[in-house]
Amino acid sequence: IVPKNRKGKEIVAKGNSQDFTLLFDGAMLTLTATIDTRETTPGTFEHDKLVVRWDGFVSVQIQTPMNVKTCGMCGNNDGKPENDMRTRRGKMTDNVNVFGDSWQIDPLGRCPETQAARTSEEVCGERYQEVRAECERVFSISKFQGCISAGHDTAEWIDSCVYDECEGLLKSEELPPKCVVAQAYATQCGNQFWEKGDAAPRSSSNVDNWEMEAGCPDEIERFEPILDTGCPQPTLEEELAGDF
Repeated sequence: IVPKNRKGKEIVAKGNSQDFTLLFDGAMLTLTATIDTRETTPGTFEHDKLVVRWDGFVSVQIQTPMNVKTCGMCGNNDGKPENDMRTRRGKMTDNVNVFGDSWQIDPLGRCPETQAARTSEEVCGERYQEVRAECERVFSISKFQGCISAGHDTAEWIDSCVYDECEGLLKSEELPPKCVVAQAYATQCGNQFWEKGDAAPRSSSNVDNWEMEAGCPDEIERFEPILDTGCPQPTLEEELAGDF
């Protein structure tokens, strides 16, 4: 629906009950849908929106108002993260594979059997300490300090960075795995968010140009590798000619 060639172009998709917009900014694909509108004062309207951000690789971020119920792998949005790991049959689990598999839709049986996850230490072997030190450096840059102060913990992101670097996932000289993970963190930090008990969303942090300090490709440099990976896309010529 949103070819990667159309960077910065917002597209409106018509739905049966409501429309939604799609925008690719060169790094993230953002879907926005208005799910409720109410008039607060005469002529003034307030909108509840569903926002989904996807980097095409490792991160999907979903934002909904606190009064909107969700289900499945999104949890139930009741402000209690401890009860989100509920399987399709309604049972609680602390096993991410059991949780994920229960929501799998595979009527033809084509999905491979889930493999037990290995730890970062197992994946990295002798490289573990070296890679972890580099990932910790990336997530300790000054641009991310405001994120950390605002409540965006880096521990799980650092673990993901270590695992992806050692596993070689999405490995590209122009787009290192550590930078893909850091981009997802920067995107989360750069948007308003809620914590349990908050009456209003917390302010986002300014993470513009974080790439330079982290030693990662900037927006222009990472654009071409993004075009060459992820979901297949038509060339600009094919798109303009309608041959796709």
